[in-house]
Amino acid sequence: MYGQLSVSFRLFVQHRIWIEEDREEIVQDALVTIMQKYKSLTIETSFSAWAYMVLKNKMLDYFKTRKLHAAKMDQYQRENPGGVWEPDPELQAKLKDCFTRIHRLHDRHARVLNLHYQGYTTDEICSRMNISQSNLYVILSRARKMLELCLREGDIEP
Repeated sequence: MYGQLSVSFRLFVQHRIWIEEDREEIVQDALVTIMQKYKSLTIETSFSAWAYMVLKNKMLDYFKTRKLHAAKMDQYQRENPGGVWEPDPELQAKLKDCFTRIHRLHDRHARVLNLHYQGYTTDEICSRMNISQSNLYVILSRARKMLELCLREGDIEP
C-alpha cells in the first residue's frame, strides 16, 4: 500500500516542487507521518483523502518555510546593501554543538547531513555512503529533524 502511495505522492509533488531533494524529503516526511499516525487517529474521510491532506500540509509547510527564508534574505539585503552576509557566531557554535550531539548518537545521520550541506549531489552521497536513494532520503529527513529539534530545544530526543 505504501509503495503505491509513494509513487502517487511523487507524481503529485513533482508538478509543484522543482528541487528533487526537497520533493523526496516532503514525500518521505508525509509517509512517515502517515505510518506514525494512521492507527492512532480516527479518519473520517477515506484513507486516500486523509493521506493526500497530510502530503498537502507538508507541502504548505515547505512553501511557508521558503517564503519566510526569502523574506529574511530580502530584509537583510535592505538593511545591508552591498554587504556580505556574516554568519552569527552564536548560531555557529550552536550548530557545531548540535552536529557533535548528532554524531555521537547517529554517525551516519551526521555524515549525510554534512555531505548534503557541503553541496554533494544525491548520487555522490549514495555512492560515498553505499546506500540507496530512498535510504538517503529517510536518513536526511531524520537528521534534519534532529538538527531542528536540537537548535530549537537544545536536545535531540523529543
